[in-house]
Amino acid sequence: MSTISKSDLKMIFSRIIDKLEYENIDQIELETDFYWYIPSDRWESFEQTPAILGSLKDDIDSLILLTNDSERFCTYVDFDRTAAVLRAISQKNNAT
Repeated sequence: MSTISKSDLKMIFSRIIDKLEYENIDQIELETDFYWYIPSDRWESFEQTPAILGSLKDDIDSLILLTNDSERFCTYVDFDRTAAVLRAISQKNNAT
């Protein structure tokens, strides 16, 4: 089993932001929208292929709602959305 602490996650996200600041990246344009989304119940099932289509536009729009409304609840679906956005940023910036 693997573990990670909340303080480690906080440091990791801080380092990710530091990386973007170091490279003077204030905004990232993602040309692609759709991606394969693997639901939690299929995450460890290697016999099945992902069959659900995700949308970066929908993910970003939903995450922005968190920044605009301090009363809005953050859910674990927002973790999935954040992971998809980070994955797309990584894919775009690793390609250049």
